[in-house]
Amino acid sequence: MKHAVPLIAVFLVVAGLGLASSLAAQTAPAKGTGEAIAAMVNGAAIHGSDVKLLYDSLPDQYREMPLAALYGQLLDRVIDQKLVAAEARNTGFLDDPVVRRRFDFLAEGLLQQLYFESRLKDALNRDRLREEYDRRIKSQPKQVEVRARHILLETEALALAVIAELRGGADFATLAKSKSKGPSGRDGGDLGFFGRGQMVPAFSEAAFALKDGEFTTEPVRTQFGWHVITVEARRIAGGESFDESFTKLRQEKSEQIISRIVGALRSKADIRILGTGKIQRV
Repeated sequence: MKHAVPLIAVFLVVAGLGLASSLAAQTAPAKGTGEAIAAMVNGAAIHGSDVKLLYDSLPDQYREMPLAALYGQLLDRVIDQKLVAAEARNTGFLDDPVVRRRFDFLAEGLLQQLYFESRLKDALNRDRLREEYDRRIKSQPKQVEVRARHILLETEALALAVIAELRGGADFATLAKSKSKGPSGRDGGDLGFFGRGQMVPAFSEAAFALKDGEFTTEPVRTQFGWHVITVEARRIAGGESFDESFTKLRQEKSEQIISRIVGALRSKADIRILGTGKIQRV
């Protein structure tokens, strides 16, 4: 069954593509460059890259289909665009001041986008972003995390009794399951890995003072009750992996570069804010 792309979806994209074509026409490559021509419309060439540009601009759900499946429909839409745009120019449509202002405004927005894309291309390639990621990881302070278990009891006397059982060789996790009143009791008191600031101060101080395999020989009191704690392992906390941080890193780098470009241009420009801020409908 042949897939059809709703005309309205393509029309909305073609509206923007028309501006791109108009801008490209002002800096068109010389003839004989070897780029494949998809069609000729009244002597004007439509290249395969024009069809690909339209395909790349479609909403995600349509780009799930291969370009080959949509090629005929997209080529028809580019042909239609070429005909309508030529008619608009030939009839003097662009001579209307309001139309011209809107066209120029939208064209400047597209030109800005294409300029930024060009300036960002090298800075945002995967290798450059990997270098930035490595620099950030090296500069981050290393945070130690411990993996601990605890047994939470209502009184100091009960906690001391548990410590006595541990001294006698009892298994910590087994005691936690049978005696701890905390929600982690069913998991043998396992709290997983945590950093110093993730637990209340008294608990954190006691846990980080232990060596791996040790348990507290005195009960630790917090607002939750009396704790007996053991530490099983330590590790250096790592940040997000490169793949996990890629999108965020790319966005931050884009914003930095764009801000620098715009800031430099503003510093050299003669900008005067006029009027009261009231906007009239065009």
